[in-house]
Amino acid sequence: MMMKVYGDYTQEELNDQYNQLVLVPNQAEYVKQNGIKSAEVRAKLNCTLNVSYGPTLDEVLDIFPAEQPGGPVQVYHHGGAWTVGHKDNHSYIAESFVARGVNLIIPNFSLAPKVALDEIVRQNRAAIAWAYHHAESFGGNRDQLYISGHSSGGHLTGMMIVTDWEKEYGLPRDLIKAATSCSGMYDLEPVRLSHRNEYLFLDERSAHRNSPIHHIPDAPIPLVIGYGTGELDEFKRQSHEFAAAWETAGNPVTRIVMEGRNHFDMDREYARVDSPIMKATWANMGLE
Repeated sequence: MMMKVYGDYTQEELNDQYNQLVLVPNQAEYVKQNGIKSAEVRAKLNCTLNVSYGPTLDEVLDIFPAEQPGGPVQVYHHGGAWTVGHKDNHSYIAESFVARGVNLIIPNFSLAPKVALDEIVRQNRAAIAWAYHHAESFGGNRDQLYISGHSSGGHLTGMMIVTDWEKEYGLPRDLIKAATSCSGMYDLEPVRLSHRNEYLFLDERSAHRNSPIHHIPDAPIPLVIGYGTGELDEFKRQSHEFAAAWETAGNPVTRIVMEGRNHFDMDREYARVDSPIMKATWANMGLE
C-alpha cells in the first residue's frame, strides 16, 4: 500500500496534481503563441517598456497606457510556476484592457530558485507600490488601482490582497480596489510537499507565511476567482477553498468556472474583452 503524503494523494499523485504537463502536454506551444502575439501587441500599442521599479535588474515593468488620461490602473501578475515566465510573454492581454480605458502594468520579477518566494512576493508588492506612486506619470488614477493574475501569478494576486499596505508601506489600507485571480494556488502546504519544492525550498513556516488563505484580512476587496473544468483537481480545489474562505471573512466573491478550458486557456481569458472573466472584472471596476 502506497503511503499518502497529502489528503488522499501518494507522492506520485501529488506531484502529478502540480504538474500541468499531465493535462496539457503541449503547453510549450501556448507559450510560443503567446510570445508571438505579445510582440505584435507591443508593436501595435503605445507602450513604455522596461521601467525600473526596484533595485534589481529583474525589477522592471511595462506600461500600456489608455488613450484617455485619468483611467484606472490594472497590475497583472504573470504565471510560470514561480520559476519560468517573463512579462514579455504576456503583452498580448493589453489590448482588452486598453480598449476599456484601463492603464495596464505588467511587472517582471526574479524567479525561483534564483530567489526565494519571499523575495518574489516582495518584488510584486514593490511593483504595486510603484504603480500607486507613479500613476499620474502615465495618465493613471492611483485611487483606482486593481490587480489580476494567473496560476502562480494568481498566488501572487492572493498575496497582494492580504498585504497590510498601511502598516508595511504607509499606503492606503484600501489601496487595491478589486482583484481577479485565475487558476491560482492559495495554500502552499501541498505545493511544499510536491516536486515543486525542489526549487521553492519551502519549509512549514515559509509555506504558511506565503499562503494567502491563512492571512485573509477584514478588508472588503471584491474578488473574481476563475478556473477551467479542464484543470487539475488540486487547482480547482485551491480556487474553490480560497473563494469560500474569502467569502466567509465577509468579502465579496464572484466565482466563474469556464467549461472546457484548461490551465493555459484561462490565461488567455484576460485577452478576451467580452470573456465572463473580464465581464466580472469590468463590473468590479465600474466599467460595465
